[in-house]
Amino acid sequence: DASSINTLSGSAADLNTAYASSGISGLGNEAVNVNSGTASTSQANTLAADTSGVVTATISDGDMATLAGLTETGNAYTITITDTSVAAAALNALDGKTTVAINASNITTLTGSAADLNTAYASSGISNLGNEAVTLSDTTLAASVLNTLDGNTSGTINASTINTLT
Repeated sequence: DASSINTLSGSAADLNTAYASSGISGLGNEAVNVNSGTASTSQANTLAADTSGVVTATISDGDMATLAGLTETGNAYTITITDTSVAAAALNALDGKTTVAINASNITTLTGSAADLNTAYASSGISNLGNEAVTLSDTTLAASVLNTLDGNTSGTINASTINTLT
């Protein structure tokens, strides 16, 4: 009977084995700390589904396609993005899945709408942005929004899709 446990710690594999064991009962609301190694996106999802407590882990995956598979919010995942070109909307969605600031230092190009881009730049949950090239997808844009975006990055902004600037 493990119902008195408040925090369960170990490797992702060992933690998942404990939750899967038919010989251990009473788990399901404790905090989980992957403090030995890292956890894959799949392992983190399994742990998050096994407890209502906060899962704390460094995620081993760094590509946005895999990271998009994180299924729960409110967990403390340390994430370093390895992709160099990232859609701002996907980055914002990932930001909503962890309470720890995402390391975006490898990103050299951000793409998307000015609203999504400015949201990413304004977020305290995304670190190491500010010098990447930006490719806009907007066709109409207010000059003030474009100026805000220009102030958020020292990189070049490709605004070739804009037909109307107001």
